[in-house]
Amino acid sequence: MWAGWLGDKYGRKFVMQYTLLTFTITSIIAALSWNSISFGVLRFITGIGVGGESAIVTPYLAELMPIRSRGRLLGISDAFFTVGAIIASLINLVVIPSGINGWRIALVIAGIPALYVWVIRKGLPESPRWLAIHNKSSEAREIYERVGVQNIPPFSKGSPTDSHRETRTNSFTKIWSRPLAGKTVLLWITWFFIELVYYGFLVWIPSLLVKHGLTIVKSLEYSFLMNIAALVGGVVASAVQDTRWGRKLTIILFFFLSGISSYLFSIAKSDWAILLTGCILSFLLNGLFSMLYTFTPEQYPTETRATGQGFASAFGHIGGTVGPLIVGLTLASFGVGGVFTIFAVMLIVPMIAVSFLSEMRNKAVYDTLDASHQG
Repeated sequence: MWAGWLGDKYGRKFVMQYTLLTFTITSIIAALSWNSISFGVLRFITGIGVGGESAIVTPYLAELMPIRSRGRLLGISDAFFTVGAIIASLINLVVIPSGINGWRIALVIAGIPALYVWVIRKGLPESPRWLAIHNKSSEAREIYERVGVQNIPPFSKGSPTDSHRETRTNSFTKIWSRPLAGKTVLLWITWFFIELVYYGFLVWIPSLLVKHGLTIVKSLEYSFLMNIAALVGGVVASAVQDTRWGRKLTIILFFFLSGISSYLFSIAKSDWAILLTGCILSFLLNGLFSMLYTFTPEQYPTETRATGQGFASAFGHIGGTVGPLIVGLTLASFGVGGVFTIFAVMLIVPMIAVSFLSEMRNKAVYDTLDASHQG
């Protein structure tokens, strides 16, 4: 949330480095935790670093990538979060049970690769769009040429005015001003419900499978296969959103199919039906995340893009907290079928919200509020 605001004010690269460094340092120090309180505090700070990454990386990439392949490249970058989750799960399965200090070793293993990425990132350029609205257009063009972008997206005409400077210091206020306020409401609704359903499904899926009648071992195996399906979904969605279908239509279709899959999962009886519908739902939900991390930053101008992305995903995390609670409160009364029927109905809301937002396939991201009126 705050990483987005800081990214609009001080630059994308600056914030990316510090969010990653926060994650790296606190992960390694957490391995030295002396009690549950110190562990909880350090993991909380680690979570701030992770949340900052989600707020700042996609706006940065949206401003750097070529127009025609922007959706595909941004979507794949998000899909690789799933790769990391799968690898982390496998490491935890091997390392944590290895001894009394297994969890400490797992934390160090998580921190060291992040430190390596931090070193690599030092060589990355600043966002050319962000530089352009700070009177550094020539430097911005050099960066585009250096990374091989031949058709450089046009910068907004004119240099930043005093109102633009105010935007950079008060970007949260700007996302609630016209014409962005409506987009902000629709995006917050979309993120709230996708995270509600996604994390309600993700957190409870092993227990739900056991309640369906599967053994604990079998439920964990099914959960792993569903994670693989989620990865494939992210990659496929990334490619589709850059076709003539575009972002909006593909996102709406994925929400619609997710609702149907959620209902089918709720009525599945046999093991193969549970696995099939669960994999399809994982495929679709993770595909939605890949597309929303492309779609959301494209809705905002450069001067408020990171703030818009950061606060939308942060509001979504509220849904991510509510989702598992809803499952816990309704499972006993309504059963697995009732829970996923509720999810199916909820997915109608973000599907409608997205239909009122802008399609940005094959369009340059715009830099200022004034430019948004022109495009």
